[in-house]
Amino acid sequence: MRRSTAIAVALLAALTGGSAARGADATDDRQPLTSIASLDPGQVTVSGISSGGFFAHQFHIAHSELVAGAGVMAGGPYACAEQIPSMLAFNPLASVLVALGVCTRQRRSALGPMAYWLPEWPSVEQSLAVTNAEHQAGQIDDPANLADDRVWLFVGANDEVVPLATLEALRDYYLALGLDAAAVRFDHDPLANHGVPIEAFTGTTDHAILECHEYGLPFLIGCDFDAAERLLRHLYPAGFTAEPEVPERDRLVAFDQTEFFDATDPRVSMGEVGFVYVPADCAGDRPAQQGCRLHVAFHGCRQYRELIGDDFYWDAGYNAWAEANRIVVLYPQATAWERRFDATGLTANPRGCWDWWGYSGSDYFRQSGKQMQAVRQMIDRLLPD
Repeated sequence: MRRSTAIAVALLAALTGGSAARGADATDDRQPLTSIASLDPGQVTVSGISSGGFFAHQFHIAHSELVAGAGVMAGGPYACAEQIPSMLAFNPLASVLVALGVCTRQRRSALGPMAYWLPEWPSVEQSLAVTNAEHQAGQIDDPANLADDRVWLFVGANDEVVPLATLEALRDYYLALGLDAAAVRFDHDPLANHGVPIEAFTGTTDHAILECHEYGLPFLIGCDFDAAERLLRHLYPAGFTAEPEVPERDRLVAFDQTEFFDATDPRVSMGEVGFVYVPADCAGDRPAQQGCRLHVAFHGCRQYRELIGDDFYWDAGYNAWAEANRIVVLYPQATAWERRFDATGLTANPRGCWDWWGYSGSDYFRQSGKQMQAVRQMIDRLLPD
């Protein structure tokens, strides 16, 4: 086998993971996504794991006038995949190589000689430079909006997908943009692998129940604590209830996502159905002064609905804490997309990741990005006029 072919195959393995798709769960009685009168537009936050972590941060930076804080699990700094060294400037897969070899280091060893041209870790200075340039070009909000925001970061010591250095770069990036050090919390668990830490898995799943140090579908790892609690408690510190409540299944609403993007464009790589959890205290026509908040949770690669069913949006721990603390949780859904004539999968999205390296278009990290626009429109629909 030629070396270039071997590299392509290895990278494809990193992208696909070789897992069979799981049928979708039965929660598909779609309702219109409508405004929730009790939501406070000043208390919108985001979070995510892996590709969802990169995307949540990306959305936070691009829409900093809207978003008041972010929780990032195993993600990295803004436009990380755009940190392309000059030797790879004309390589059409350069952003993919940087994503896999620098930002995540997931398959750096498979890159062969190209790895020598890649930096060891993401550059805070380059991310800051892109941030300022994009703001000056009118592509993202003023980063000065971030100064009073709150951020929660997490990575496990056993995470071999996203290294500690990437999260450290993300922390330093936020601090360089003026966030108070006390507002940026960095949790680093000595046992955790790549996944969302949960107290315990209490739902049903087609996959193994994972311990904290284990890796695999559905990327929910039993670590005796809820990452959802820690990040929501940090993002919403005022009056956060100490104990969770039992979430009610009928408060999880399925809605048609195709209203928010061009369903004829496969590059958008978003699913037909999204979900929103609306706690009892936030339902109906209650006025905004009652203080319900909106949180957007982005799943990671291979955590989309068609593959793992409801494991992420029902079992990742968000809904119990949301029910207890008047937090509406929006769960947008990415999905897998493959090109018919791309045997490597490197120009598409076979793992159903959120776009943080450019498969949907070169403006993926700007407000004009296809997925960025779709999620912003969902948020605007939910917020009261």
